[in-house]
Amino acid sequence: MYRLLLTDLDDTLLNSKGKISDENRTAIQAAMEKGCNVAICSGRSNMALKRFNDYLGIKGYTIGYNGGIIYSNSEVLACHYLDKELVSDIIRYCKKMRTNVQIYQKNGLWIDRTTFFTRQYCKKQGFKANKVDSLLNHLTDEINKVIILASPRRLRKIEKNMPQSIRQRCCTFFSHKYLFEFNPLNITKGSALTELAQLLEIPIEEVIAVGDHENDIDMIKAAGLGVAVRNAIPELMDIADYVTESTCDNSPIAEIIKKFVLQEEK
Repeated sequence: MYRLLLTDLDDTLLNSKGKISDENRTAIQAAMEKGCNVAICSGRSNMALKRFNDYLGIKGYTIGYNGGIIYSNSEVLACHYLDKELVSDIIRYCKKMRTNVQIYQKNGLWIDRTTFFTRQYCKKQGFKANKVDSLLNHLTDEINKVIILASPRRLRKIEKNMPQSIRQRCCTFFSHKYLFEFNPLNITKGSALTELAQLLEIPIEEVIAVGDHENDIDMIKAAGLGVAVRNAIPELMDIADYVTESTCDNSPIAEIIKKFVLQEEK
């Protein structure tokens, strides 16, 4: 029996319009009633995830910041931060590449310039950013992650030209074609899956993980059953144990729960 199901949020649990289908919601509630822990595992912050947990009735565990934080309701069980000096180097490098960064720290989003991408991002996340004159002057010791929002072409250039002095000190990946992220070294959704399974004393073999993008790869590899939704990037589908018949617009989480948790026959 699978006792823990971790699901990515965007383009996995959420459809292309950013909504949770009634079928996915009903299936998640049925899984929890059967005794399976269901947890969102997302790159989003705990601030942005609360409304989804409330809607789904999830009162257990949640993973945010691509594995950087694990919490249960308002209790933080594990939290990992980026080094302040490293973040300073990232900011200087991105400024050199004529690209702005956004920083998550102290339960808030911090920016020093408002752009089209930042406006769209904040609208999607459902909260406002803290705008300051210079991010370098407002860094704390509690930096959760750094993100860059730009065109895919520009992000690929930033990734390609990144100095080894930065690359070797953090974990980087794309969570969307317009979104590139910096996480603490060795902290991924996969490391958080392992950490949460240990906290719950659940064997990895009894864990399902579902995702669609590059930042989900470690999680899919770490799970007992790694699942890619039909709209996932090819790299993720290649390593998944199972690929859903449904895209994010056709309730793939319900498909997975019915097949592997409730074990319903078609």
